[in-house]
Amino acid sequence: MLLLAGLCALFFFYRLGAMALIGPDEPRYAQVAREMLARHDPITPTIGGQPWLEKPALAYWLMALSMRIFGVSEFAARFPSAFLATLLAFLIYGVGRRVHSPLYGILAACCFIVNPMSFGFARGATTDMPLSATLAAGLCLLFLALQEAVPRKRAWLFSGACFCFGLAILAKGLIGILFPIVIAGSYLLLHRRAAMWNGLGLARGSLVLLLVCASWYGPMLARHGWTFVDEFFIQHHIERYVTERFRHPGPISYYLPVLLVGAFPWTPLLISALARLFIQRYKRDQKGSAEDQALERLMTFAALWMVWPLSFFSLSQSKLPGYVLPIFPATAFLAAREMLSLWRREADRLARIGMLILPLFVSAIATLALFYAKKELEAFDPLKHVLFWGGLGGGLLGLGLSLAARSRALLVFVLLLCAASVPSVLSTFQPLIEKKESFQDLAEIALRAFQPGERLIGYGWFHHSLTFYTNARSIYDEHGRVRVLFSPHELIEVARHLGSVLVVAKRSHVRQLRESPQFEVELIGERGEHALLRVKLLE
Repeated sequence: MLLLAGLCALFFFYRLGAMALIGPDEPRYAQVAREMLARHDPITPTIGGQPWLEKPALAYWLMALSMRIFGVSEFAARFPSAFLATLLAFLIYGVGRRVHSPLYGILAACCFIVNPMSFGFARGATTDMPLSATLAAGLCLLFLALQEAVPRKRAWLFSGACFCFGLAILAKGLIGILFPIVIAGSYLLLHRRAAMWNGLGLARGSLVLLLVCASWYGPMLARHGWTFVDEFFIQHHIERYVTERFRHPGPISYYLPVLLVGAFPWTPLLISALARLFIQRYKRDQKGSAEDQALERLMTFAALWMVWPLSFFSLSQSKLPGYVLPIFPATAFLAAREMLSLWRREADRLARIGMLILPLFVSAIATLALFYAKKELEAFDPLKHVLFWGGLGGGLLGLGLSLAARSRALLVFVLLLCAASVPSVLSTFQPLIEKKESFQDLAEIALRAFQPGERLIGYGWFHHSLTFYTNARSIYDEHGRVRVLFSPHELIEVARHLGSVLVVAKRSHVRQLRESPQFEVELIGERGEHALLRVKLLE
């Protein structure tokens, strides 16, 4: 337990608030939570006072509660994701311990904690980790319910699972119930136990799920009616899936590299576990202890848990890496099965092949990731950094341990190598990512420069970090989307109404505005290719 707590503290909480909110999602979601807290309204999410109906309320509730406790800050916005990831790590340990042994539970939890997807999304103020944690909790309880022989305990476990699925629907929508149905249904069909649905207490579980969902969806439907149905369900469920309207396209193979890199460093062991399931299909008369048979059933369930979301999102017309975050608890259960055989020195040829590839894979992916970082973050030079040489040296040492059949030492070494890299990765990349993906510094200049009644306007460009760091002092439409102007005529209309406005624009647009005889333009601040201006309409 202390080991897991230490790993969670390092991977999920270390320097959690050291980086500004980045990208389009973190600042918007944190602003929604801030406004929810300020308005004392937990029902309607808003940005700039306008309804924001893209996502359900669970993540906003958790962020608002965190802000109430810790104050409005980057740490408070990200704390719920880190906390939920920690709870999920301990739940994975508990399930592994109950199904097989404390050792297997520890290995599975470690697999989950150190993979890049858990590490990254546990540190993000988004809806992805709340969905992943609640959905994974429900699936774990559902699996335990399907294995429970005592009817009363089975019903309680199923009710707990339905409560978690209700939270998952509150976290991100209908996939919170879609995936459990297809995963559990296919699992029962594979084992010819479809009749077991009748022994789970479906009526009580369904009631629990509906009550949880009704806590937010009911008031939203009552307040906003068809507007909510159209934007939330039709646009952000159906249209997001079947069209490219939201500009996140990708090939059907999009999630293959996400899976291979996301399960790092345990990917070779994951492949070994999947190959074992394919070659040695589970049979009811399989020999072995009760714990080993329960573990094999968990492997089948985890494989379905991984395959269904991957298949579903691979067919979607909108693709983002975070969509498949809920599969990584399942990959942890699968990879830990191979780790268990290596730790017990019971590895067969398949597991030994995975052990041999493991250090090579770690070194290769770490090197590729550093050179990818050089491409995205030009100030970074991997050849001059300790991460490059440490990864290369670690790969060679790991290969030596693998060739010497020191399986326990290899697993511990890989885990320690990942843990040791965390402080260096965060101290190196957080400032570079912040410089590229956040405009907090420009927002702070705007806050000092604001005059009464002024708004911050985007001209040809706007970055959503400005939303949070100016507390949404921009102009938003009825859907909560910031208004960005693209012509002097639009700016004339806004400036005539407000008197003067602060404008963020690229340098090419700054020249255009300064050359216009209709505006008085004052330079307030600059940041690279972007500038902050005060624009007044000349009489």
